[in-house]
Amino acid sequence: MGIRKNMISNLLLTSSAIVFPLITFPYVTRTLSAGSIGKYFFMDAISQYLIIFSAVGIPYYGIREISKVKDEPAARSKLVAELLLIQITLALAFSVLLLFAPSVVPSLTNDSTLVKVACVNIICSAFLMEWFYQGIENFTYITGRSMIIKVISVISILLMVKQSDDYLIYYAISTMVIVLNAALNLFNYLKKHYRPFNEGLAFRTHFKPLLILFSINVSVSIYAILDTIILGMLTNPETVSFYNVPLKLVRIFWMVVNGAGMVLIPRIAGYFASKDMDAIQNIMRKSLSIVFLLTLPFCCFCMLFPMEILTIISGKQYLFAANTLRILSVLPFIIALCNVCGTQFLMPIGQENKILHATLLGLVVSLCFNFLLIPYLKFTGAAIACVLAESTVCLYIVISASKRIKLSVDRALLIHILISLGIAVLLRWILSNWISGLALIMTDVLVYVLTFILLQFTYFKNEFIFSLVKTRN
Repeated sequence: MGIRKNMISNLLLTSSAIVFPLITFPYVTRTLSAGSIGKYFFMDAISQYLIIFSAVGIPYYGIREISKVKDEPAARSKLVAELLLIQITLALAFSVLLLFAPSVVPSLTNDSTLVKVACVNIICSAFLMEWFYQGIENFTYITGRSMIIKVISVISILLMVKQSDDYLIYYAISTMVIVLNAALNLFNYLKKHYRPFNEGLAFRTHFKPLLILFSINVSVSIYAILDTIILGMLTNPETVSFYNVPLKLVRIFWMVVNGAGMVLIPRIAGYFASKDMDAIQNIMRKSLSIVFLLTLPFCCFCMLFPMEILTIISGKQYLFAANTLRILSVLPFIIALCNVCGTQFLMPIGQENKILHATLLGLVVSLCFNFLLIPYLKFTGAAIACVLAESTVCLYIVISASKRIKLSVDRALLIHILISLGIAVLLRWILSNWISGLALIMTDVLVYVLTFILLQFTYFKNEFIFSLVKTRN
């Protein structure tokens, strides 16, 4: 399957990560109380933290290693068995630890059922094995399966989450999505892809690279997830919700941008094995163009319309978080740029140690600024700490990648985007005298899109933009 077709499948998948939450998230934030949704965010942060621990870097390592043996069925099945057993064993161990957590963490004492649901989440996540399907570049299957299950989850949330304290039902439905995905993935693998192998399992060969990736994931998880846990321990569930509502919106969007890049990991690993650096450089230039094309408008419109966006998405009770949304709106650009240079380039060529150094540096920055700022600025302090940590990581990774390959940017495309945004910003201030709310946002977005298209056909005529809309593969 070609890169373009893979990207379309993965963009459909990750775009559904925007469409479906935009249906459920406004409903949930209006139905659940701020305290209830804060409890959900707190427990979800803990479970995601332990999932990252139990995965020990397998999601990325698995893609790279499966891509190397995807045409060798027996070797591929042996590799899957080794990686699955490692992750399942660790998931069970961390689930047992979490079951005993309420006895030492006072804030979990009254939520023992929530803890049990989180344990199911952790264990079933070990069976997801998305890395296998990404490694064999079967993105069509991933997209079709996920879309069906997400439709079921949306309907379930709308029908079952009715009261302000239904956070347990909401978390259980979110967990059932993981359970169904894991069950279908495992069934499909055993039916269509598993082949018997004669060699014994060899876990030791995976320990060193997984240890590096594990260290990376631990560092990333601390500054990407532990901010919510620190905020929950130093403040209260309401404050956690004021931070996580805008963060959730931003995360929904950066998942789309980063999802498109996941299809490139096996392809870049193959190009590096054949020492085709020109092909890698060409792919990275296109990745950077996608980053600019998607993230710069998002950042701009979040800066211009934070209160309108929060009102539409979560209601007026979260308007206090408007400045937090402005601060966090730069994250999709920072993280996407970091992923192009790190996940899409340094990791496939075996330079995980550089990513480890960057994440350790980000960890130090995150912990320092979270404990320094949260006591005084609450959720705004957590947002500032998050952006500072991600910026530090990004800068280190970009510098490391630029030493190994020439990073080129489509300057004409960048100017094209900035001119279109400049016209949209100017018109926003003019239009605000007559319209407001959703009508103002939609009009300004439409002005940006039409300006971009007009400039494309009349002046810039960018080949990359034309290539995105071609109907052939």
